[in-house]
Amino acid sequence: MRWQSRKQLKFPTSFSFYCKCSAIVLLFTLCALSVACGTSNSSQVDPSNQSVTVTIDLNGSNASPTPPLPDYLCGAWATNTSPGFNPNAPINVFAKFVHTVNNNPVGVDGATATAQIDWPDGTTDTATAKTTSDGLAVIPIMLKPNAVNKIVLVQVTFTKDGIPPCEVPQPAYFTPTLASPTVTPPPPQPTSPVSTPTIIITPPVRPTITPIGGNTTPGPAASPGP
Repeated sequence: MRWQSRKQLKFPTSFSFYCKCSAIVLLFTLCALSVACGTSNSSQVDPSNQSVTVTIDLNGSNASPTPPLPDYLCGAWATNTSPGFNPNAPINVFAKFVHTVNNNPVGVDGATATAQIDWPDGTTDTATAKTTSDGLAVIPIMLKPNAVNKIVLVQVTFTKDGIPPCEVPQPAYFTPTLASPTVTPPPPQPTSPVSTPTIIITPPVRPTITPIGGNTTPGPAASPGP
């Protein structure tokens, strides 16, 4: 009897103990799940508000080196690519020749700029000019009538003793145009008011003839003379 009673008392005690432990474990599990869910929600980022981080490597370990400038550079151009045709006025083509010194352009003085002019009919002409201290040369070109409304190409090459020649990569160009004369209408003539002439008609005068003897009877009207 005593063993049975002890066994009956032990069972309820063990069951109560297991229930308490299970409740504690369940509580910790719920807390862990709550923390995990809160961390997951807080870690989500709105894609529209993402910040971009750019890292600049100042050491330049992976950067490509900047290519150096050529020792000599040259170019040519026409300031007016659509000049009006005038056989007596030349078109100026500008050309420049520079030398690179410490990555800075310095004009080449005294170089000869030779221009080959390619006309639309297939013929060529040559013109030359000398550069000034800033490396600029102005080449005058006289126009031809067959170049009107057609493109003219000018290829320029610079030469100077002790310096390698420099040929302009792209030729200068221009297209002479022949402007149509503009007809100017004459100015309007001033208008004066037209006066209407006034015609005055005077009735003929009929004279009264009094005969001798006192007869006051009016006689026939005299006809006006011719």
